[in-house]
Amino acid sequence: MNRISISQAWSYATSFFAGQGANHAIILIGVGIVAPLILQFALGGGAAMSDPMAFAAGGGFAALGALAILISLVNYVLQTGSYFASWRVGLTNGAEPLGSAIGYGLIASLPVLLLVIALVIVLGLLAFLIFGSAFAPMLMGGQPSEAAAARSGLLVLLLLPLFMLFVIWLAARFSCMGPVMADRRTFNVLTGLGESWRMTAASQWKIFAYFILLAIALFVIFLIIGAIVGVSMFAGGGMPSTGSFVGIIVGALLLSIPMAYLQVGIPAGIYRALGGQVSQGDIFA
Repeated sequence: MNRISISQAWSYATSFFAGQGANHAIILIGVGIVAPLILQFALGGGAAMSDPMAFAAGGGFAALGALAILISLVNYVLQTGSYFASWRVGLTNGAEPLGSAIGYGLIASLPVLLLVIALVIVLGLLAFLIFGSAFAPMLMGGQPSEAAAARSGLLVLLLLPLFMLFVIWLAARFSCMGPVMADRRTFNVLTGLGESWRMTAASQWKIFAYFILLAIALFVIFLIIGAIVGVSMFAGGGMPSTGSFVGIIVGALLLSIPMAYLQVGIPAGIYRALGGQVSQGDIFA
């Protein structure tokens, strides 16, 4: 099993987009960011922004709520599909045509969507089993004593960080799933999960530490950008305006574009550092 260093994984991540910068930009920004923004604006957002009172009076918000899940699913497919397409372009060094890579990515995102739904359900049940007992009296309509409430709060305070660390560890172990699937041009999620679990076994704690460092850095960056966007949005006395909506869109782009590149580059860097490489004979298999 290969072992990696954090610096090596970061070096591979930052160099992943070299040589195919335009194609990666078309995929990650055009397909994964701009297209979802246009879709969301077109399916109700524009009407709500232009005349909120008339939109609400006509039952528009109810219709928008009915479309929210569908929009979220389509956006997920576009965003996740762009990641797979970008991995495909980078791992083959552009040997596969752009349109073919995008088509593969959009289809590959569908089984991953099913996996995410299943994972959310499992983690939700696990969280309920861990934390549900702490809030059982309140869920049953009872009033817990002060001592019981204090014990419940302490239990949540102790277990919630452990639960979050467990989720980060899982992310480290399965960090190579996407690159493995894209490298082999497969739609089999189980193949990606199994190979990622095998590849990351020897370096799982280094990858775990890598993710912790990235999470801290991103948290600080998000606080700074969020503060800038917040000041811009409420600069006009706290009332939303055209300028504030433009600020929100610009802020969303400032957050989403770097995040898209990180979500592609970091797993690709880990995959390459662990010895993963494309088999040229399998590019169009």
